Amino acid sequence: MQSPATSMLVVVNPASAGGTTGKRWPRVRSQLDRAKLEYHARFTTRPGEATEITRRGLVDGCSRVVCVGGDGTLNEVVNGFFDAEGHAVSETAALGIITAGTGGDFRKSLDQTADTEEAVGRLLSTATRQIDVGRIDFGDGTHRFFINIADCGMGGEVVARVNHSRRKGGGIRGTAVFLWISLATLMTYRGADLTVEVDGVAVKRKLRNLVIANGKYFGGGMKVAPGAVLDDGRFDVVLVGMTSRVAALRGIPGLYKGAHINRKEVEVVRGTTIDVSAPSSQPVLFDLEGEQIGQVPARIICLAGALRLVA
Repeated sequence: MQSPATSMLVVVNPASAGGTTGKRWPRVRSQLDRAKLEYHARFTTRPGEATEITRRGLVDGCSRVVCVGGDGTLNEVVNGFFDAEGHAVSETAALGIITAGTGGDFRKSLDQTADTEEAVGRLLSTATRQIDVGRIDFGDGTHRFFINIADCGMGGEVVARVNHSRRKGGGIRGTAVFLWISLATLMTYRGADLTVEVDGVAVKRKLRNLVIANGKYFGGGMKVAPGAVLDDGRFDVVLVGMTSRVAALRGIPGLYKGAHINRKEVEVVRGTTIDVSAPSSQPVLFDLEGEQIGQVPARIICLAGALRLVA
């Protein structure tokens, strides 16, 4: 039997988590070596390069691509599994994850710890799991894939500010920075008038945030979509309406527990195709896996079982 490590490409973003991933790489490398995994590692030097490295590796015949970095790096690697036209580059290749970034929200949706030794141990397995992938087509003709969460409104504003923050870091620090900027944005954000169409059923509302969830968590541990399942072939769409700032502040602790879905201003629907538009000329920004990418209008489609994940 061929070793599961054969043709394994490890994509490392040393700049993720404020440079912490680069500092941790020697330890991760030694764990990979002790596990006797055969691999070759490539390091990213600029945004978007993880997509290029992944796509090139898959074209060259890699059977597994392992992401070492945060959710933003993971998003780039996932996009490398698809070509420029949106077709899968390989029908059999699988994605492996060694989380080393700021939030680790996708890891939480998998109920995995942040322990790198456990993550390396999973790479020894031949088992894979097919999970859903989201494809988002923006009004300007560009598209992007995601495996955890896409959201727009206040979430996009927060991520844009976080990614420009000099205090951004990893672990607890990264979560604290995200929460602090979220609170600051909450004080000024006035909501967005959106039309949200889920599988042909349209809703027009002023929303604080709109979340299209494949996974459960975003924002460094906020359990925004507690009922979301990675392989059920549909999204959980969370519509967060406007309320007073005081009420919104009081609701933040419940957001980390998933209790916010019981609030009257929050609605959850499920579907496979979501169209989002806004009548206003004011841009409504999107957040994909912790990176500010694109804006309304957009169509988001659930691609059932489109990606193999090392189980």
